[in-house]
Amino acid sequence: MQVARSARKLYWTVIFALLCSHSVNAQGLLISAAGPVNRSMGGASPAAPIDALGALYWNPATISGLAASETEFSLDLLFANHTLASTAGSAHGETDADPGVFPIPNIGWVHKSTNPALTYGLGVNAVAGFKTNLQTDPSNPVLAPQASGGLGRVSSEASFMQLAPVISYSLTERLSIAAGPTITTGQLGIEPFVFDSPNSNGYSSGRSTRYHWGAGFQVGAFYIYDDEWRFGASLKSPTWMEKFDFNGEDATGGPRTLTADIDLPLVLSLGTSYAGIDRWLFACDVRFVDYANTAGLGDPAEFDGTGRLVGLDWSSVLATALGAQFQVHDGIAIRGGYTYNQNPVSNNEAFFNVASPLIYQHMLSTGLSIQTAPTTAVNIGYSYMLDSNRTGPIFAPGSGALAGTSVENSLDAHFLSFGLSVYQ
Repeated sequence: MQVARSARKLYWTVIFALLCSHSVNAQGLLISAAGPVNRSMGGASPAAPIDALGALYWNPATISGLAASETEFSLDLLFANHTLASTAGSAHGETDADPGVFPIPNIGWVHKSTNPALTYGLGVNAVAGFKTNLQTDPSNPVLAPQASGGLGRVSSEASFMQLAPVISYSLTERLSIAAGPTITTGQLGIEPFVFDSPNSNGYSSGRSTRYHWGAGFQVGAFYIYDDEWRFGASLKSPTWMEKFDFNGEDATGGPRTLTADIDLPLVLSLGTSYAGIDRWLFACDVRFVDYANTAGLGDPAEFDGTGRLVGLDWSSVLATALGAQFQVHDGIAIRGGYTYNQNPVSNNEAFFNVASPLIYQHMLSTGLSIQTAPTTAVNIGYSYMLDSNRTGPIFAPGSGALAGTSVENSLDAHFLSFGLSVYQ
């Protein structure tokens, strides 16, 4: 009877997971996991607290569910392969980007206080970012020099770091709630800088004058139904950033200050986990990302009367993560995860997102943890974003979509993640 009961619960877990995987979309520029443990689970964690970073990143209330105080350090290395092809009449070209390695650091600290109801935490995470670098290419219509009607060299880099102190309080032995502010600092570099009006000789390049600041908040809840089932929910508010100022230049080469309003979106996460089979843990998350109502990202992808690009016109989307962990024995755990995405960028907006080709649909993840001492574990994770693309027409200020043109972004990427967990 116990076996049958466990089988029924596993059946409904799988059904819920399948429903999740067929109703999801993408996370865009948001980083979908924090550290190798969370990454190897495909980012699933709002109801599956197995490490400090994953708990703090997606549902701060789950730090109450960790077995002990913990400090976790990690570094992700992103290797992206970005190719841009375009056609205008008989002209056609294809260019590979050279973005190099993009480092993503994370630190998570969780402290179990002498009051068993109180748990404190602090996350320091890279929460969003992207990078690409496309050289001027006269044979590629989009990358032709600006004097010839193209964009010229396209280079972009965004990096947002977030400091997130939280307090989690156990209302009962089964229910915990948590809250805390999020303090964010970010910088952007965009070339050509299309978010402000062009000079008489074309668009300027733009680099943030400094790191800019923003703030928001997060709340979460974690419920232990029984020894097998757990549920979690969290809400990250929008991150309201101050207006970005950029160093640019005018048509004569003199200094010019460029500006743009760009925030980070609201994120709502729901999750469940199942641990009714010996040594196994299964987790499924569904996540809503509200890009459509986010400054800069959700504003219309169109040029105003001055030639300034108003926004990127990203859609609000859903995302999902499926993860499984198998405890080989007390010192070794192996994990696997799968993320299925559609993209907030439509095909028609491919041209406007040449500098932000965030178009992956499928991501496979794996990893393991090895306990090297009673209070220390080494964590390794790997994710592969399968090749995906977006294709649409070329647009021009004052003219709209140009007949007989197309631009295609193609992207695949590898994540390597390394980390160390220290328990108290």
